[in-house]
Amino acid sequence: MALSDQPGGAGSVLRAGLWIAAVPGQRREPIELAPPALAVLAFVIVAGVAWAQMLGRTHSSADMTMTMGRRGLGSIKTFSTDWVVMMTAMMLPSATPLVFAFVESSERRRGWRSATAVLGLTYLAMWLAFGLICYLLLTPVPMSWLEKSVVGGAALALAGVYGLTPIKRASEASCREACALHGPLPFNLTRSGAVVGAKYGLSCIGCSAALMAAMVIIGMSSFGWIVVISGVVLVYKLAPPPSWGQTLVLSVAVGGLGIIYALTA
Repeated sequence: MALSDQPGGAGSVLRAGLWIAAVPGQRREPIELAPPALAVLAFVIVAGVAWAQMLGRTHSSADMTMTMGRRGLGSIKTFSTDWVVMMTAMMLPSATPLVFAFVESSERRRGWRSATAVLGLTYLAMWLAFGLICYLLLTPVPMSWLEKSVVGGAALALAGVYGLTPIKRASEASCREACALHGPLPFNLTRSGAVVGAKYGLSCIGCSAALMAAMVIIGMSSFGWIVVISGVVLVYKLAPPPSWGQTLVLSVAVGGLGIIYALTA
């Protein structure tokens, strides 16, 4: 617990990004969020809105039905829109440690708010590029002969195998390293936000590419599976570095999800 003469005057206490009044004889009340915590909260709110939008569209309309089947992946415009919404919901929460570190390093510099927004937009742009690559690769494939349950289950099983590869483990380590932001940010802040967002996006793609490719096949209307795969992504990105045994267990679990999907979809 550290004392500071920042907002709240003498005796204010900074706890988890919150300024709390600590004047003797007065009730402690939150005064304001510190900038890093405020930025994280903003990202979480945006992700929450995306989750609400996905849930509403899944339950109320058919335009979210982006599955391997009669309708294929839909138009590139529809795919891009739905993919960005899904990436906002699934991936922004996993980027909050980076956002906290970035704002903590830049809050005393002019334009840190816009630079943080650039970071988030660049990060999502990297995932949009990945989604469009998947779209272009899968669109020419004849859809009529593909059985979604089998192909989706196989894709998840392959994602489990991918979890054991050196590129997956190196990318996972790179994600954690990127959140540290060693030293001051170079360039102007806007450029720094773009560079940091792009580098982190590349690391995340290397970490979760197989899961997200499976998500394209499974479809964005499968809300329950979106939640399940989001949970796996959070474990990949936010859990402490796993041992080899823990990595093996998680990969087997992802492969097991593939079997469950193949049997139940």
